[in-house]
Amino acid sequence: MPVFQFRLAPVLRLRERIKEEKEFELRALNLKRTRLEEEIRDLMARGESIGAAFAEAEGRLIEPSELKLQDEYARLLDKQVEGKSAALVSLRAPLTEKQQELIEAAREVKSLEILRERLAEKFRHGQNVEEQKFLDELGQRKFRRQ
Repeated sequence: MPVFQFRLAPVLRLRERIKEEKEFELRALNLKRTRLEEEIRDLMARGESIGAAFAEAEGRLIEPSELKLQDEYARLLDKQVEGKSAALVSLRAPLTEKQQELIEAAREVKSLEILRERLAEKFRHGQNVEEQKFLDELGQRKFRRQ
């Protein structure tokens, strides 16, 4: 009995491979975005700790050099937060683009899978018809001999 073979199986494998690559690229971008967000949160926490240190030192005298160092450090943190935020904003466009590419790749794979299922069902139906014809012919031969 013949076995169903999907003629577009190599194309389906290629599309699945492309989809996997798109998923990998999207995962990498999401990881980069997550790292940037964590770095921004860390920098902001450092900035808040400077503010807390000033609040604790409310009743005592602070050296001008210490005040200047803390101010410079706070400015540095602010610049780093701005830089990371800009990088995060610039990452949104490629992230959206990769999501759309992944959606398109998934559609292409799904359409080929549906086609394969339809052709396999059509093949099975044809096999069933052939088998039924064969059985009918066997039954007619037996009946004629009797």
